[in-house]
Amino acid sequence: MESTFLVTKSFKHKVDCFCSSKHHKNTIPFQRGDRIELTEDIKNVEPLGWYVRIVVNESYQVYVHIDDLEEFHDQKLIRSEMDLELEYNYYSYKVNASLDHKDQERFMYYVQKLEDVNYVLTKTLAKTSS
Repeated sequence: MESTFLVTKSFKHKVDCFCSSKHHKNTIPFQRGDRIELTEDIKNVEPLGWYVRIVVNESYQVYVHIDDLEEFHDQKLIRSEMDLELEYNYYSYKVNASLDHKDQERFMYYVQKLEDVNYVLTKTLAKTSS
């Protein structure tokens, strides 16, 4: 299973708190281009289920329910880094192919897709290198 994911669309998520004193929730924002790394720290909280600790942009850590992570992936809010790199290569190929066929409409479409993927990849690199 991939352990690094990139946020492709900004969203907010309510994170469960496991305080023994009272039950409350915190909301954390995920911004487009954020890097999410899954750790091996997994715990089962009765009766809530399985949680995995994630590290966001190498700056903070939080436990997220595994079902929530799957939902983020299914909704394409997060994508694996490898999937985005493959998508970047595919769109580069399609841009070149549309140039070869002199198809301006497809060229513009794939350039936009390529720029979207490139934005997420380069924003993530900028966050981790600073």
